[in-house]
Amino acid sequence: MKTLIASRSAPVRTLLSTALLAATPALAQVLPPEVVPIEALPGAAHVTAPAGAPLPGLSSEERLKFQEGKALFEHDFTPAEGLGPLFREQACVTCHISPVTGGGDPTGVDNVIHYTLRNGDQFFQAFELGGPVEQKRSIKQLPGGSACPLDPDVIPLSKPGVGTSPRHTPPVFGFGLLDAVSDADIRAWEGARPWKAPGVYGVANWGVELEGLGKLRAFNLDGGRTQPIGAARVGRFGWKAQTPTLFQFTNEPFNIELGVTTPFFPRENTPNGAQPPPECRLPHQPNDVNSQMTLPLYYFQAFLAAPERGPLTSDTVKGEEVFTKAGCDDCHRQTLRTVKDYHAPWPDGTVHRVAALSSKLLRPYSDLLLHDMGPGLEDVRPMGRASGRMWRTTPLWGLRHKTRYLHDGSANTVQDSILLHGGEGQWSRDAYMGLSAHEKQQLQAFLDSL
Repeated sequence: MKTLIASRSAPVRTLLSTALLAATPALAQVLPPEVVPIEALPGAAHVTAPAGAPLPGLSSEERLKFQEGKALFEHDFTPAEGLGPLFREQACVTCHISPVTGGGDPTGVDNVIHYTLRNGDQFFQAFELGGPVEQKRSIKQLPGGSACPLDPDVIPLSKPGVGTSPRHTPPVFGFGLLDAVSDADIRAWEGARPWKAPGVYGVANWGVELEGLGKLRAFNLDGGRTQPIGAARVGRFGWKAQTPTLFQFTNEPFNIELGVTTPFFPRENTPNGAQPPPECRLPHQPNDVNSQMTLPLYYFQAFLAAPERGPLTSDTVKGEEVFTKAGCDDCHRQTLRTVKDYHAPWPDGTVHRVAALSSKLLRPYSDLLLHDMGPGLEDVRPMGRASGRMWRTTPLWGLRHKTRYLHDGSANTVQDSILLHGGEGQWSRDAYMGLSAHEKQQLQAFLDSL
């Protein structure tokens, strides 16, 4: 194991890659792209800020939209605004709170519970009796909703074939930057590569671009759409990378977790999929007319900076070398690049170029691909191309702000989560177990700096 680990030395890989690329440009296709320190590359210093702060370089108008979106992210929605009739929480910040607004759930006990139902072909699909996730509250418990007779969801675990998959609330730091990464950059890391350990592949999940920005170059908020439209796009959000764009990642939870219908998700999630009683419905459908609430929520997440690193020490530097030697960066890819011109939907129906998200280098420590993590991490909720054993590589930026780990928050420590890696993560787990105590301390120092 020691010999195997040593063969993956980060400095050796970097120097060799640089020399070969200089001599033979064609070899760029068989070598990992990050061959120089990211700090030395243009744009690298303009994506991070203290946790919860806006992106550096936003215009005054964009900063105002960030602040308005943050206020709405922290707002307790009411039945009069479209909350419910069944819902999980009244505010986004209820779950995205640690250590600041936009963070994750610190407890690990308030997971979103996804339902599944096995059909006759032994294939799991979304469990649609009450929507795809558990709705634990009803507006009948709130002022303005007492006339609604609907009760909160009760998971019918006695029903044959019903299963549940708990999902831990992730932070949304740097989500606009991930939205701005091109499909091609993500797919460049797919499959077996010479710099990866044997058995490590990674595949992209796919979705349909809800807003169609990439193809249409325009944005119509009041189209009355009931289905996602636009081009197929690589997924990057969600534990199984099932969602391709940040605007869709804003719309869908707004609907299935808070119960607010939007032009893109106009369905009320009710028990048995039936229409809600008249006492539970607002006269205006969808509730979020012209996406006037969804857009600010999107702006807050899009303009939220990536979390800055903690102090660098000799141990953190050595720890990153250990990280590379153990093959962790085969999946937790160090660098990604945003597109030259990132456009955001604007309230007037146009698109707006955001310079702070364009032509930037970021270090999320994720390839945003799906990996088979073995039977120990299997769940019962396939999503798109992702089987029950497949999970998106979790970005590690902001790791020092987390207290729970893995998709269900079941790991108490980073080491616990490493030891649960199987499948494509088996090689790195075994490499980790072969490290000396001092190397493990250095690795932990590096991870604690993220």
